[in-house]
Amino acid sequence: MSKSIAKFLFLTLGIGLLTWAVLTVDIKSVGVLLGQLGWGLFCILGIYSIVTWVDTISWKYAFKPEEAETLPIWNLWKIRQIGEAFNIITPFGTMGGEPVKAQLIKDQYGLTFKQGIASQVVARTTFLGALITFMIPGIVILILSDTATNQFKIISATMLVVFTVCIFLFFLFQTRGSLGRVTAWLVRPIPSLKDSDFLSQMKDLDALMSSYYRDHGDRLGQSVMFALVGWIIGLAELYATLYFLGAEVQFLDLWIMEAVSQLIRVCSFFIPLGIGAQEGGLVLIFSSIGFTADLGLAVSFVRRIKELLWVGLGLTLGGGTILKPSSPK
Repeated sequence: MSKSIAKFLFLTLGIGLLTWAVLTVDIKSVGVLLGQLGWGLFCILGIYSIVTWVDTISWKYAFKPEEAETLPIWNLWKIRQIGEAFNIITPFGTMGGEPVKAQLIKDQYGLTFKQGIASQVVARTTFLGALITFMIPGIVILILSDTATNQFKIISATMLVVFTVCIFLFFLFQTRGSLGRVTAWLVRPIPSLKDSDFLSQMKDLDALMSSYYRDHGDRLGQSVMFALVGWIIGLAELYATLYFLGAEVQFLDLWIMEAVSQLIRVCSFFIPLGIGAQEGGLVLIFSSIGFTADLGLAVSFVRRIKELLWVGLGLTLGGGTILKPSSPK
């Protein structure tokens, strides 16, 4: 199956989920809920901006000390927003903006492209590791709750276990220096690539990542810690969203909502823009734990609005009017 056909099928799946979500709810009620949001959107954006700042600090700790000291946190934040905007608007999922970030770091601060990519692989690992740490209490609370069905509990717990195993294997892949060996094995049938610069580049990238894990365990822990703080602040964003939509929610239910919604989001990465997965997931989550499906879809629409505004910010920053060239130290 070609990539284009696969993307079309996944996009069709997402549109199907979105259609199901819209048909499941009273769309007029959703509109009324969104009308209640008012200036609360600015509060939600304010909280989310704090999350992006904390996530940027987490990313900075994914660089080695000598690399990190050349990177002002403010400009690193701007680079991250630009890259995340490309992650959303390009058809490559979360991979679309990573080369953009690495190139900007290279152009602005003289680090190599490989150093930028290595830091992002490490940061993605700590980001997802922190997410697992965040999701575990949420899934445990879900399992102990009386409102959700057993089927919903089993599916959520199974998804968490599978996701955790995948991230653990991804972590081992990096720490054991497997990238170079796997790349060499893959290019073996292609003689022209055996002594190519590509293979050399992959080995260098492999060495950068494995040396980080070997020599900078303290920075790894700090990166995970700040990423976890970002996920916890995300609970405040969800609370603010529900508050301005006129809903009252208990803290434990809040944790379930955010944990399961993030679990669905990461497990549906193959759907372009996550279309339908976020909407259908929130409709399912809210209705499964005793809230209305209308409220779940309204929360999803608020997140879409926030996402679009943040993409606009990232593309504006990417226009080159804010970032200024900086001489390498």
